[in-house]
Amino acid sequence: MGFYESIAEYYDDIFPLDEAQVDFVKGACPPPYARREILDVGCGTGNLAVALAREGFRVTAVDLDQAMVEKAAEKGRAAPHLRFRQLDMRVLSSAFPPGSFDKVLCFGNTLVHLEKQSDVLSFLKAGRELLRGEGSLLLQILNYDRILAKRLPGLPTIENDRIKFERIYRYPEEHHILFRTVLTVKASGAVVENEVPLYPLKVGEMEMFLKEAGFSEIRFFGSFRRDPLTPDSLPLVTEAG
Repeated sequence: MGFYESIAEYYDDIFPLDEAQVDFVKGACPPPYARREILDVGCGTGNLAVALAREGFRVTAVDLDQAMVEKAAEKGRAAPHLRFRQLDMRVLSSAFPPGSFDKVLCFGNTLVHLEKQSDVLSFLKAGRELLRGEGSLLLQILNYDRILAKRLPGLPTIENDRIKFERIYRYPEEHHILFRTVLTVKASGAVVENEVPLYPLKVGEMEMFLKEAGFSEIRFFGSFRRDPLTPDSLPLVTEAG
């Protein structure tokens, strides 16, 4: 069972909709939204995609994990102009014609699940190819400059009435982080543990890869509220056109 498949049932308890993400996308898209085509890559259970569709955007949302896509499709059944599809983010350029979208989104630290530099660069090039006209690529990962400099032991534990989700880092080698999670379901006491490798993409690398992919206007933020990126920022939010 894959990492996300194993937590799909509790994904919304761990990662509920962040309205700041919705506002960030709206801020990057001059209205009317009904004319904007969006590709949401790594959509999870579809919270952001559904929210954007309800704002009027035409949304195509993809995720590698079939269990996530099924949950998302059920959730978005009544939303207009919304479709979900199970798809590997490494094959975007063969799945959609060039110039299909006004915005390509990849939030939720999804990008660093690509383990190789070549895969990251290929994704960014595909994103550029899929954009039309003045379109832009919107990304969010974590600020790995900070994480690596401080050798953070992990991320803050997420806990509520239903679950406890612990997030632990190990640093076995220079170019990867091992990300271990422990999900405890409080009602049953069930525990689900996983460990996956992440490629800790730094700001300088991100900028270099984006330029190589053909982007010229690149802005980095420390939050979805467009706060300035600082050494202490935990998120790294990017807008590239």
